[in-house]
Amino acid sequence: MSDGRPAPAGGAAVHVALVLVQLMFASLAIVGRIVLPQFPASALVASRVVGAALVLAAVNALRGGPWVRDRGDLRRLFWLGTLGITLNQTLFVFGLKYTTAVNATILVTLVPVFTVLGSVVTRREPASPLKLAGIAVAGLGAIWLIGPDRLTLGAETALGNLLIVAGMACYAAYFIYSKSVLARHDSLTVVTYVMLFAAVTILPIGWLGLTQLPAAGVPPRVWALVAYIVAFPTIGTYLLNIWALRRVSSHLVSVYIYLQPLVTAAVAPLLLAGEGLTPRAAGAGLLIFAGLGAVIQAERLQRREVPLEAVPSE
Repeated sequence: MSDGRPAPAGGAAVHVALVLVQLMFASLAIVGRIVLPQFPASALVASRVVGAALVLAAVNALRGGPWVRDRGDLRRLFWLGTLGITLNQTLFVFGLKYTTAVNATILVTLVPVFTVLGSVVTRREPASPLKLAGIAVAGLGAIWLIGPDRLTLGAETALGNLLIVAGMACYAAYFIYSKSVLARHDSLTVVTYVMLFAAVTILPIGWLGLTQLPAAGVPPRVWALVAYIVAFPTIGTYLLNIWALRRVSSHLVSVYIYLQPLVTAAVAPLLLAGEGLTPRAAGAGLLIFAGLGAVIQAERLQRREVPLEAVPSE
């Protein structure tokens, strides 16, 4: 992909890409519910990452690279893989063992908050009052949709909540620190190395789950769904997020996470029995879109005040 100077707020292509990311992530919650009864969670995590790493490495090899040789960048890519995939996914999965699904879904909304705080504290990206207000409004919409009255904070869920919060902090750090590597390498190269390093560190965690696969074998339909998870909610999401991070701030990329519960609430009734779309979802959706619109407008204003350099060609 080749780009000149970015259009305000990244241009329509960036927003389409970020919406697609949330559609694919939301589909993971639905497809995962079908797969997990016959596929251990740790095995699914390992299959996602190792499968994605092999596919991306093959694609990068077929196009003839480029390959990263700078030790400093290799070290940064290792930490991005560890933070954004290994620690993020492992802490989330193990956190789910000790807390509720509702708690986990609500705590995911901390990612944009951590991203903004981290980038401002490290002086990597500024945050305007309008951007902060937009993130707050969208976050309130997402929490209202999920149901704050269902959040439990007792001693029995404390460990799980803490693990998930730590996982979200790791994911926010991944967003923030990706920017420096993306200034020197194209999106496919970055995602390939991130996945390869993550595969090395996550395989020992997922190995036990892989050994627990049913002796009678996993049905072909389940393997097909696992392949879907590798292709879209893994390769597709990480590649498009990295592509977007080259063009807009980590704040804007992270705030799109608030669309996930809304998409899930809208699509789940079409695919899963017992699910329904409620008036609360419609009201929460308006808040999420209003907040997202404010963040996009804030991004546009910041780009006018501080013109960005042309984005390197891909």
